[in-house]
Amino acid sequence: MYHVLGLVFDNFQSSSIATTFDVFGVVNSIWKQRGGEEPLYRCHLVAADKQVVTASNGTRVLVDCQLDEVPQPDLIFVPGIHHQDGADLLNHLSGLKRETEWLRQQYANRELIAANCSGVFLLAETGHLKGQAATTAWWLGSLFQRRYPEVELRKDTLQVEHKQGYCTGAMTANLGVMLEIVEQQVGRQLAQTCAKTMLVDASQSFASPYVFLQEQTEHQDAVVLAVESWMQRHINQPLDLESLAALHHVSERTLSRRFKKALGMAPSEYQQRLRIEHTKLLLETTNLGIEQIVERVGYSNASSLRRLFKKSLGMSPRAYRAGLLDRA
Repeated sequence: MYHVLGLVFDNFQSSSIATTFDVFGVVNSIWKQRGGEEPLYRCHLVAADKQVVTASNGTRVLVDCQLDEVPQPDLIFVPGIHHQDGADLLNHLSGLKRETEWLRQQYANRELIAANCSGVFLLAETGHLKGQAATTAWWLGSLFQRRYPEVELRKDTLQVEHKQGYCTGAMTANLGVMLEIVEQQVGRQLAQTCAKTMLVDASQSFASPYVFLQEQTEHQDAVVLAVESWMQRHINQPLDLESLAALHHVSERTLSRRFKKALGMAPSEYQQRLRIEHTKLLLETTNLGIEQIVERVGYSNASSLRRLFKKSLGMSPRAYRAGLLDRA
């Protein structure tokens, strides 16, 4: 029997624990249906020094055991840490010193550890990720790089394998990692059946369409943020700076100046980059033809889209999509 430990603490993201445990629960059910007498996995909630822990959604969960009495783990999972902003996340981390030290010891014991979303910060706190690659939630990339400069952050990747484990930047990627672990431990057939049962598509691994937006919003200009939001929601509409400026009670010249100061680019350049990123997303996630994509992103014609796409990425939309298929 494999023992999976879910490390919990006040304000943890319950969804990441629940879905992780669900994967192993489904595997157990499939195994039992096939005649297995004993379950393959047993999942435990473990905490530093509490019997009851409160999740970020207010759910109170009963802990199975304390850190000094846990069974020998085959996998330790660290869920996301709920936070309002970067400062709030760092404040929560400062209160998890016991958990950090325990994880550091588990790394020393060569245990397998996986973390999701903001939970990757807790792994980085141990120092184990220095000199290694990692990923986290796309909106936390800049904060992660500032705090852990010796870790190679892969912003555009949802899943990274490192020494003794994994880190993921999204729930779907986390499910994919759990299925990968199941495949390694109990076989591909059970993992595939579990994926089909849960309707999990574990193939998604790139977060690049979201990274550009995250990098552009790290400023405090409320007017520019509002204009960015409008442009994202109306990506296929022409850019009318005069109307946007009037809507936000500033002059067109002032809006352009503040946009340039906040983002380092003109509104028209931002719109072009936004449209290119959305084109990439549609090429990655749909079977839409180029003419349909042109309508979605607001280019005047297919030749304009092809020309600008190649100028930006060095390849045509067709070649970009073909490359995705080659990697699949």
